[in-house]
Amino acid sequence: MTEKQYLYGEVNYFPLVKARDILARIFQTAHNEAEKMGVVQAFEFCYELSWRSLRKILRFHGVEVETVRDAFREGAKLKFLKDAEKWFEYLKKRNITVHTYRKEILDDLFSNTAKDFLLDLDYFLDQLEKQAPNYDPTRK
Repeated sequence: MTEKQYLYGEVNYFPLVKARDILARIFQTAHNEAEKMGVVQAFEFCYELSWRSLRKILRFHGVEVETVRDAFREGAKLKFLKDAEKWFEYLKKRNITVHTYRKEILDDLFSNTAKDFLLDLDYFLDQLEKQAPNYDPTRK
C-alpha cells in the first residue's frame, strides 16, 4: 500500500496538512489557559505555512507575489481561497498574537478565530486536493 502524496506539482503541502491536524486536535482538547496558548501558537504556525504554501503554488502557476496580502488576493482569484478579506483578518490576528499577550485576545482567538480559520484552511486544502491530480509530476 502506498502512502498518500500531498503534491501540487512540485509543491509538497504535507507539512500544512500535518500542522492543520495538530491545530484541530489541540483546539478540540484545550481547556485551560496554557492549552489555549498552544492553540494560538498552532494557529500562528498554520497561518505561516498556509501563506507560504500558497505563494509556492502561485509561483508554480507563474504568479509572483511580493506581499502576504497579494498572495491572498491572487489565491482568491484562482479559487484556492473563498475570501481574501478573511485571510487579511487572520493576518491582523496573527500580527497581534505574535507581539502581544492579553487574555481577551487569547479568548477571542480561541472562541472565534481558530474555528473560522480551520474552516477556511480546510477549504484551501480541499481545493489543493481537487486540483493536484491535474499537476501530478509523475503523470505521463
